[in-house]
This record gives sequence, structure tokens and C-alpha cells, in this order.
Amino acid sequence: MIDYQFIEAAAEDGEVWKMSLLEPLAPGALTPFTASLLTEVTARAWYLYFDRLGFQPAPRQRIVRMYEGRPFVNISISARLDAENAGVAPPLLQIDGVERSIIAWEKPGLLAGMRLGRGAKKIEETLTTLLRELPDIIAKADAWHQRVAGLRWSQAEVLQIMEEIERVGSAAMLPYFAARHNLEVACRRLLQLLDARAPQKSVALIARALGGMKQGVELDMAQRMTTLGKHAADDDSVVDWLRADAFAGWEETLPGGAFANSIRDFLAVYGHRTIGEGEIALPRWSEAPQSLFAALRVWVEATPQVAAPIAPDVSALLAAVDGKARKEAQQLVERMRMLIDLQSGALHAFSYILAGTRRWALAAGREATVDRRLKAVDDVFFYEIEEVKEMMTGEWNISDLSGIHAVADERRATLAKWREHKPVDLLWGDRKAVATTALPVSAGVADGAVFTLHELETLNCDRTSARRVYIGAAPESAAAVVLPACAAFATAGGSVFDPLAASARALGKPGIVACGADLLKTTSILMIDGDSGKVTIT
Repeated sequence: MIDYQFIEAAAEDGEVWKMSLLEPLAPGALTPFTASLLTEVTARAWYLYFDRLGFQPAPRQRIVRMYEGRPFVNISISARLDAENAGVAPPLLQIDGVERSIIAWEKPGLLAGMRLGRGAKKIEETLTTLLRELPDIIAKADAWHQRVAGLRWSQAEVLQIMEEIERVGSAAMLPYFAARHNLEVACRRLLQLLDARAPQKSVALIARALGGMKQGVELDMAQRMTTLGKHAADDDSVVDWLRADAFAGWEETLPGGAFANSIRDFLAVYGHRTIGEGEIALPRWSEAPQSLFAALRVWVEATPQVAAPIAPDVSALLAAVDGKARKEAQQLVERMRMLIDLQSGALHAFSYILAGTRRWALAAGREATVDRRLKAVDDVFFYEIEEVKEMMTGEWNISDLSGIHAVADERRATLAKWREHKPVDLLWGDRKAVATTALPVSAGVADGAVFTLHELETLNCDRTSARRVYIGAAPESAAAVVLPACAAFATAGGSVFDPLAASARALGKPGIVACGADLLKTTSILMIDGDSGKVTIT
């Protein structure tokens, strides 16, 4: 069982909130615009999911709580619905060495168990149906994004898209919420069946049992980047261009040939995505592909070796489980593999909504700069989405321009402070807790000089070491593009079923998650042991 530690005394109101559900989308503190959108669409997706199950969720529940700019999801309310309707045992959390259930619950008797069994079957049927529906969900999200991209942004079009965002967003978020929520349920159950006193060993067994994804968006991005790296290495003019770090105006300066054709193909498929894409204020790769070029520059400098994928091996996990529980453990592993595929596609679907929403926000921002409601277009991200709507419809009195500007200035300053704070992993009422155990999620051992997202963005990545270790806030989906360039990765947060962990196993790259926020301050050479969960500074 994963250990947590309270970091200060405060009141407990019985509700437990975790950052993990939205962590792949929100690895850092968010702008008010992004925070308000994720709060709304997650609450809607939560309702759509449990309503589809027939669990009669109460509307207007507070599902997301923002704390220092980071979204925490209420896991207590979901646990009650699962327990009352499907007999799913609520989460047990180990905090300060004490095991605690997040809700009061008694194991049901025979008759109740029969009724609850129907609810459990409904969960399985719904997840299977969502996986089957996923291609259509992705296609609809893509079509909406393409429609938004083709608009000329008259005032009528701005108002029309404004009314669609939360509806299309929640429809795309639904399969992600369903996948992520049930991945956490399945993983917790597996950890209970394994040795609770040795979480690192247990998580390593789960990682090996899951193996690497055979297909998926993250793996495709990584494989395309490998092809791009090979094209670059085969063309001296491209190598010189990458080393020059002069990526402004890249479309005019990029050498022609296979590399140029491949990068345009990549952007045609994934140009709407980016690292840190949950933050809508960040430009997408189609707007600013510098991080892609920088990652390819690291690839050229490092000339990484291709590693064998980690094949699924459930035998060691089953050997560590009591014989009576081995069938259940096998089923849980298979369920997690399916849900990882669902999560991958669902994140891709939602990425279209994020990119389309960014286009709308910038269009609204440009309109608001005409009469000086906003001093700069990007200021739009320092207002909540409802406030932007009020600006567009005239409900916000624009005669007080200084007051409107002061809101953005104050929130910008607050966000900068929040981004300097160490994040917490869990809130129990007002009590804050952090995870205390780094987790091995992709087997193998490797070392190298660290590089970060910030270094990719600013092109300051040191070239003195050929081997590189990527470190980031969370193992998010789009960060898969850096995997081909690195020997290993480590992240401050995360879990064994995160997108980056699953794609790392497919590429044979060692990885560790939940290392804590201090990891991001590391500037040394790191040794990553993806078998034990040990990070060594060398």
C-alpha cells in the first residue's frame, strides 16, 4: 500500500480529494481559465459516467476542488456510489503508518451481494462499450476541432462555440474519467492482494505484469519521433540545423528532404497536442514546435540505443498472490491493460477539445483587446471561462477597465507563487498529505544527465553528456515524444498506469514515478533503477 504523510494539522471533514485522477492533464498549477474548464467538464463527465451506470448520481455535486491552482477530485463521493451500487470496496489509504478507509462500509451479505453483482457487471459492460465507442468519440472531437480551426471568428461564431465547449468537452472527458477512475480501483485492489508492506516491490510486479502497450497514441508519437531522429541523423544539413537552435521561422529554414516531410506528417496528426497540454494557455505544436525540435536535437546528440520492449509477464505477480486470489489478480491485470488503451485514446480525444478551446479563447481575447478590455490577448487565460463569456456577451461592465485589468494582474502574480509551492498529493478535508514512496514503473537500470521540459522550451539543454534522463512533473501523455531521446525517465508524481509509464515499457526505457517535487530541482547525473524504485544522484 502506498504510504502518505500528513504535513500539517488541520480539520478533517470526511471528504478525501486526490490529484492523481487529473494529473496527466494538470501536472502543475493552472491558469484560472484552464482550471475552470477542467472543473466543469470533469464534473459533467463524472455525472454522465455514473448516470450511464444507473447509479443515480446527485446532480450539481462538487467533484473538483482547486487547491493552489491544482485540481483535486473528490474520491469519497465516487467510492460511495461504487460501494452502494456495485459492492466495490472503498479505498484504504495508509497515512502516517495507519490504514484508514475513506468512507464507512461493511461487506454486503448474500442477498445484497446478488444485487450489487448486477451493478459490478454494469461497470464492466459500460467500460467495454466505451472502448468500442472510442473511435467515434475521437472522430467527433477531431471534427469539432477542425470546424473550430476553420472559423473566421465573427462575433456570432465566438458566441456559438462558447456555448458548445462544455458540452463537447464533457463528452470527450467521459471515457477518460471512466478509464482513470477504474484504473485506480483495479490497481488498489491488486496492491491489497500483494504485500502491502512492500509497495515498491508490489508496484514493480504490477508493472511487469502489465508490460508495454502494443498500440496506443503515446507509442505512435514515440515511434514517429524515432523515425524523425533517424532521418535527422542521416542528413548533415538537418543535424547542423538542429544544433543551430534557430527554430524561429522554421518552415522557411528547415532543410528539405525526408526529415521535412516527416515533421510535416507528424504535425498533421499531432499538431494539436503539446507537452503540458492540459494547460490551455500553452501553445500547441502546430503553433510552436520548438520542443519537438529540441527533443530531436537531444536524440541526435545522444544517439540512443533501441531497447527491447518489456513483454507482459504476469507469472511473478501471480506467484506472489494467495492461491485463492490468483484468478482475480489475473482478471485485474487484463482489465488494467484494456483500461490503459481506453485512457490513451480518451486523452487523445480530449486533446482535440483542449486545442479547439484554446483557439476560441484566443479569438475571444483578440476581440477583447480591441476596446482594451484586455491589455494583451494572452490575458484571457487569467479569467475563468464564465467570466470570458460575460465579457463576450456584455454582462461584465467594461467601463471599469482598470478593475478588469487588475483581476488579471493579481491572478498572474498568485499563479506565479503557486507554481513555486511544493504540490501535495491528497487532501483529507483541510489536511494535506504527500506520498512518501517512489514507485518503479518500467524495469531496467540506466543513468544520464537530466533534461527537463523547461530546457526543451528554452533550448538550454546541456550537451556534455550523451546519455540523458528526462525528468518532469507527471508522466503525461504527450511527453512520450521525449522517450526516444532518453535512456530513462523519472517524474515527481504519477502511477504505474500513467501514459508515459505504459509507453516507456513498450520502448524498454526504465522509469520511476512519485519521486516528489524536489526531483525537479535536480541538475546532476541520475541513476534510475526501474526495478527497485531507487533514484541515485551520481
